[in-house]
Formats: sequence, structure tokens, C-alpha cells
Amino acid sequence: MTLAGKKKAENVIEYILYLWQMQDLVRAAGFDLSAVRHFIGGGNDDLNVDEEMEWFAGIITAMKSNGVEKKGNLPEIDELLIELNYLHHTLIDLIRDAKYIESWTTAQPLLEEFLQRSGNPSMNPIEAMLTSLYGLLVLRLRGQQPTAATLTAIEAFKAVLVKLGGHYHDMRRGNNHFSLN
Repeated sequence: MTLAGKKKAENVIEYILYLWQMQDLVRAAGFDLSAVRHFIGGGNDDLNVDEEMEWFAGIITAMKSNGVEKKGNLPEIDELLIELNYLHHTLIDLIRDAKYIESWTTAQPLLEEFLQRSGNPSMNPIEAMLTSLYGLLVLRLRGQQPTAATLTAIEAFKAVLVKLGGHYHDMRRGNNHFSLN
């Protein structure tokens, strides 16, 4: 199984972040499969490089056929974001999951501030929280340190996303037994 397949099966949040990172890697490599091979070939003995390269070839083809060579996401990512946003609202408005609502109540004002600064205040909350996590990754890759306020917000967002991801995988496995009473 590819690394992406493992992430998809185990943690949808990590999977989305991984796909964003791999889309950026493919773009940085100029859609050159041999350049991508250079990035993934060394250091991880658990990877089946041929299987990974086949997966990357599929990503390259999908990115080109969906017109996301310069920016944007594969439709799979957009669909996952829609599903997660729908589940987010279901957990708050229909299920009224107390633990989820508690984590969301902590994160919400921090997210509103993030959205105002991002210049995209209408972005769905799940995508916005994931974007902030991805931004932290990019910041650290550049050798920059986030502010204490950023780290506080990220921790609040992680708490929501961990719970949401758990509910998502439970739902996909048919393990959710929600009571609407």
C-alpha cells in the first residue's frame, strides 16, 4: 500500500495535508516523474518505490487533466473538504456532540481572526484550519518560527481536527451510533 493509501485509511486530516504537500512537490518538480523519484527514493525502507511512483504518475495525470498545474486542488481533496465540513456542521447542529462543540468553541474565535487576516473570510472552517496547519509546515520548512499566538491557534485547530477526523473514520467504517435525543 502506498504512503497516501495508508494515510487515507488511518487519518483523513493527515491525508489531506499530505496530498497538498505532494501537489506542491509535483509542481516544484515541474511534473517530471524522475525528479519526483529523487525526492521519495531515499531514506524510507518501508516504501515500495515502484508503487509510490505509480501513485505519483496518477497524481500528475490527474492534476493535468483537472487543470490544477499552477494552483488549486484535485477534486478528491475538494470532495473530502466538503464531507468534513458537512460532518462538522452535523456534529454541532444535529448531533450536538458535547466534546466536539467544546473544542470548536475554543477554536472558533481564533479561526475568525485567522480568516480575517487571510483575506478569505468566507473559506469553510475546516479548510481554513487545515490551511493554517499547512502554513505552519511551510513556515517551519523555511526555518521560520511561528509566534506564540499562532501556536495557540494551531493547537486549538488540531483539537477540532483530531476529533473531526476520528468521527469521519468512524462514520466511514459504520461505527457511529449517534443518538439525536
